[in-house]
Amino acid sequence: MTNMHILAAGVLVGMAALPAQDFGDGKLYQIFSPAAPEVRFLDEGFSNQVVRGKPLSATEERRSLQILKDGTRIENAQTNRLYRDSQGRTRVEATNGVATISDPVTGTRLELNPSTKSARRASAGLEFGIARVANPSAAKAGTPETTENLKPQMVNGVMAQGVRITMTIPKGQIGNNRVIKVVTERWVSSDLQIPVKTTNSDPRFGDTTYQLTGIVQQEPDPALFQIPADYTAIQPGGRGGPSPEPPTGGKTKTSGRGQVPGGRGGGRSDGGK
Repeated sequence: MTNMHILAAGVLVGMAALPAQDFGDGKLYQIFSPAAPEVRFLDEGFSNQVVRGKPLSATEERRSLQILKDGTRIENAQTNRLYRDSQGRTRVEATNGVATISDPVTGTRLELNPSTKSARRASAGLEFGIARVANPSAAKAGTPETTENLKPQMVNGVMAQGVRITMTIPKGQIGNNRVIKVVTERWVSSDLQIPVKTTNSDPRFGDTTYQLTGIVQQEPDPALFQIPADYTAIQPGGRGGPSPEPPTGGKTKTSGRGQVPGGRGGGRSDGGK
């Protein structure tokens, strides 16, 4: 299977989960909605790969629909704004205004919080506002799957190459009295090097969709990747060496014990205001 391979998830503790995604690092991930932790979406967006020379701006949409036996519809949605510049810097902006910036040029990862006017450095491997967890039980080994390469076509305004993966769960494998087919389609723009649409249909959990809409292939405003001048840059404290220099713009604040002389718990390195 390729990096585009999408596996169907098994059962998490106490409840079933939506499909997990293989991002090429050998791990499976799921995305949890911050507003409703029990809601699970297909996870796409920017990967850890740095893509230069392909700037874009777009709206990222995730939707899920489950129809219960009594006709009850359970629908959920999540929308973000995505930006990427020619240097490979990315910005993911949630509807509440909180933005996550990843800058491969400086090796910096930041969360900008407009409510506190703060810029906080992320821990290694963590995406702010989106909790990713490894799926402990992917599809059982031996589950038959077929992969079909689809004819390239325009998807949401860009040319994309598609693949359709059909996973067949044989009768009796999970207690099912009939064969279950789980179908996933994934469309990737080879030019932009990013998925533009992914859909998953699973009779057990319903339908989920991920897509990029309103794609604009132009250089975003450089200010989107900087700390605003009126924000306080909170540097990581604790063990592991001195705090790094803050990115362009913003004041500096150091957190953690033992980082500022004269008291515990840290404090402002600029003397406080």
